[in-house]
Parts: sequence; structure tokens; C-alpha cells
Amino acid sequence: MATQKSSESGRFGTDNLTYDLIAAIHEKAQGMEAFEQYLQDAQSDSEARQCFEELQRQDRENIQRLERILANRLSKSQGQRAA
Repeated sequence: MATQKSSESGRFGTDNLTYDLIAAIHEKAQGMEAFEQYLQDAQSDSEARQCFEELQRQDRENIQRLERILANRLSKSQGQRAA
């Protein structure tokens, strides 16, 4: 199968990189929901709970980073369309 360049529109009318950023945010957000259950299950094990809390914090930071990248990409895209 031929691959598309990141600047080309994919099958959803969105370029591949923008789609990938949205998909990654979605996947990370679903993982954040799972951590709530993991934290409940680890209430009696402080080491496991601390590990899950750290992983959750890192994922939250990664989501924020992905959101910033996506916002920058979308604002640049809007500027190019207006020109």
C-alpha cells in the first residue's frame, strides 16, 4: 500500500499528521480513564499506587503537549487558508 505524505489529505479529509495527533490524544485520554481503576485497585499497595500516579501524571503532560502541537498545527493551517 502506498503511503501518503503528512501534508496530503487522508481518507477523512484531514492530513495524516493532524489525524495522528487527534488519534493519539484520544488514545491517551482513554488510558487516563483506566488509571482511575488502577489507582483504586492499588489502594493497599503504596508502591504500585505511586507508580500509577506517576504514569498518570506523565500521560496528562503528554496529552497537554499533543494538544499544544495540534493547536499550533491547526492555527497555522487556518492562516494558510486565509492567505
